Amino acid sequence: MIPDYNIPMRLTPDEQAMLSGEHGPVVAEAIDYVIQFGEAFGADRLVDITYCHYPAEMAIYEGSVEDVAAYSERGGRVAVPTTTSTLCCDLERPASTGCPAALASLQARAETAHRRMGLLETYTCTPQSLGFIPPFGSYNLLVESSAIIYYNSVLGARTNRGGLLTRYSAVCGKYPLMGYLLDRNRRGTLLFNCDIPADRLRTYDGWSALGFHIGAIAGSAVPVIDGVRTDRQDFLIGLGAALATSGSVSLFHLVGVTPEARTVDEALQRRQPERVYEVTAADLDEVYRRMTTIQPGEPVDFVTLGCPHYNLEQLRVLAGRLAGRHIATGVRLWVTTNRMTKQQAEYSGYVKTIEDSGALVVADCCPVESHLRASTCREHGLPVPNVKALVTDSVKMARYSGDLIGCQTALADFERCLTAAFSGRWQ
Repeated sequence: MIPDYNIPMRLTPDEQAMLSGEHGPVVAEAIDYVIQFGEAFGADRLVDITYCHYPAEMAIYEGSVEDVAAYSERGGRVAVPTTTSTLCCDLERPASTGCPAALASLQARAETAHRRMGLLETYTCTPQSLGFIPPFGSYNLLVESSAIIYYNSVLGARTNRGGLLTRYSAVCGKYPLMGYLLDRNRRGTLLFNCDIPADRLRTYDGWSALGFHIGAIAGSAVPVIDGVRTDRQDFLIGLGAALATSGSVSLFHLVGVTPEARTVDEALQRRQPERVYEVTAADLDEVYRRMTTIQPGEPVDFVTLGCPHYNLEQLRVLAGRLAGRHIATGVRLWVTTNRMTKQQAEYSGYVKTIEDSGALVVADCCPVESHLRASTCREHGLPVPNVKALVTDSVKMARYSGDLIGCQTALADFERCLTAAFSGRWQ
């Protein structure tokens, strides 16, 4: 049925009170924006949301910090638990990454505004690793494509892509009943039958490559992935992040793993797929070929792990591999995580071990959201490109670093990333 976009939204007495200003002008403005948005897409009512993941204002975008500072001074306060996505620098030690002082100072102003609004200063792309796990079927609103797809697909907590509306939903606690909040829109539409040897999916980069291949075909559809499985959270995060990079996928069903896909039939809501695709190891090979522009033997000056952000176990494993070893001269090795995980990793001794090798544990941001962007480097008089050849195990990082930093890239498994860091060469 095609929604009637001319019918005004039905409001509850509480929602009408918000709109009329009984909860103050900022809340009235917020719910008004949410209502207008919902009516534009034919939603007939609002629902209460459980949780928000908010687009933290990054100083690399002109006017972003100033906007949130002004909004917080007007009295904007969140009504639901609200975490924050990444910033453009590690606020605790911005100089460690070479972030220009002026940029770091501007970014710090956002933290003050976020605290005033009641936002939680998590500054991460993986809030699920910090315990923010809404119940199955609950309504939420998130930004950050890798978080959105994880919450929808792995947790079954329902969300659309929040964008700028996330601020207003967080303030009024409401969102239109539309999109992936509705059962009918969560139906799988494309079926991907995977015939891939198990050894090709034993590492993070393999799942990342699989997601990139499928996402490029799926676009904004809902892919059902059959024939492969994993119970590892980091692999599922990597799969989702890649699906949302090559396409605009916000929900996938991995048969036998994700909660709405115990079977193919359940994932498809007992209908036929619009199309069926076969996926083989050759399709993964093509992803590696596309994402690798560094030639064998050429120098590498940057290796990055933690896209999306590393959890504590991943930092423990990395510390074990770096213990007693040293990164090659002229190579920067960044491992990115959130500040809470980093604090625990410091307590456990992992950060010291990692950084004794010459690597750097970076919180709050990642390379492509930092001063390393070519546009930001030009603005602050830094060399462009700031990175010449980057190696990573994340296809999302490879794709965006090539586009935004302007460097050569290579997609590799964890061990090969470390080999490049130790040798300073792509091998």
